[in-house]
Amino acid sequence: MIDQRGSIPDRPAGFAPRWFSRPRLIALFWMAAVVALAAMAYAGVVGWDARGYWKAVQSVQHNSDPYAEDIVALQTFHQRLATNPAEPRPFVYVYSPLTLPLLRLLALFPGSFVGLLYAIAVAVGAAIQLWAGFQMADQRERRWLMFVLPAVVFFPGLVTDDVILSGNVAYLLYGGILLGATAGWKRGHWTWYYLAVLVASVFKTPFLAFLAFPVLIDARQWIRAGMTAVAGVLIFVAQARLWPGFFREYLASLLLVFDWLHDFGFGPASVLGLYLWRRGRPTATPTTILFVICAGVIGIVLLVLARRVREWNLPREAWVPVALVGTALLNPRVMKYDLAAITVPMVLIGGRALRLLWKAGGTAEAKNRSGRALILVGSILFFLVPNVITTVGPSWFPGEFLVLATVFVLGVWSVWRLRVEDQPADRC
Repeated sequence: MIDQRGSIPDRPAGFAPRWFSRPRLIALFWMAAVVALAAMAYAGVVGWDARGYWKAVQSVQHNSDPYAEDIVALQTFHQRLATNPAEPRPFVYVYSPLTLPLLRLLALFPGSFVGLLYAIAVAVGAAIQLWAGFQMADQRERRWLMFVLPAVVFFPGLVTDDVILSGNVAYLLYGGILLGATAGWKRGHWTWYYLAVLVASVFKTPFLAFLAFPVLIDARQWIRAGMTAVAGVLIFVAQARLWPGFFREYLASLLLVFDWLHDFGFGPASVLGLYLWRRGRPTATPTTILFVICAGVIGIVLLVLARRVREWNLPREAWVPVALVGTALLNPRVMKYDLAAITVPMVLIGGRALRLLWKAGGTAEAKNRSGRALILVGSILFFLVPNVITTVGPSWFPGEFLVLATVFVLGVWSVWRLRVEDQPADRC
């Protein structure tokens, strides 16, 4: 409006056009993410893991043996690979025999109905992962994290990939685990977390590693975590007695996945396994030794830091992301969908480390300019370099491992550094 003197009054502080309001921008970011996912699904391959699950459902429906069928497919793939290096890799059903009754139940319903429900379940699981990560942020971090969350699904482990379109069951399993984890670290209610981990271990036994997380948050959880671990091991062993034939084939198919598909994952032992395989050397013993050493070191670091966090009375939001990422590193086979579940905690760790480094570089004016500029450039390069390499290069190795290891080290350093820093006034 123009006042009586014919001049335009000053806009009030903080004035912004309605189109650029914060809620509207966040909504636009989410809409862009959904549209991008839909375009990727329409233009490319989608549901490659989910189709493998449905193949196993159909196999069970016809009273066939999904493990035996996949072993034959693996043998055929291995034989053809010598003459055809581009031979497509077969999907292998690597879930325990205890999951076969679930496949028989799914076989009772039409495929379109099961596919729709499963797609919804995967989307809900992915949304819970984002929500659970958001709960780990303090009020200051939530202001910028809302703009980052829509992009997280495109950068599992901070490195670009389309694994969200795979339809892997891990998105469902991690949804349940992180839902229970949030109730655990926020309110001390761990029952649902233990149940979620136990169910997840039926599909993927390494999920039992996540029983370390409650112990790192609450020292009183040792007994319950130990009892759940024993239950998980007993469930695994009992399947050898209940379905001996299926169980042997299940273990054989797992072995062939490592020997012939070289699907190691992105942990330290996994990177070593791929390195040795590419040079035609045995992988089993060296990778096992390295995993035990790394898991021992990580476990000791986490336990010591957990004790310090309790002694220093630090806010749990400062410790939970580091504890979760460290727990994920105890998994002997960290895959892309595993990294998707800890991406928001990784973002928070990176943001906190950057803030602490920024404060440390601001003690003098000259140091403020050069040091902070160096920190900013280094942070941008840390994010861009592995993404460029994995985009133009052949694989995620070893870039993703370096990102994961660096973030964990930064997380440990950040928690330790918070002991001598002023605590944020806006805690959740």
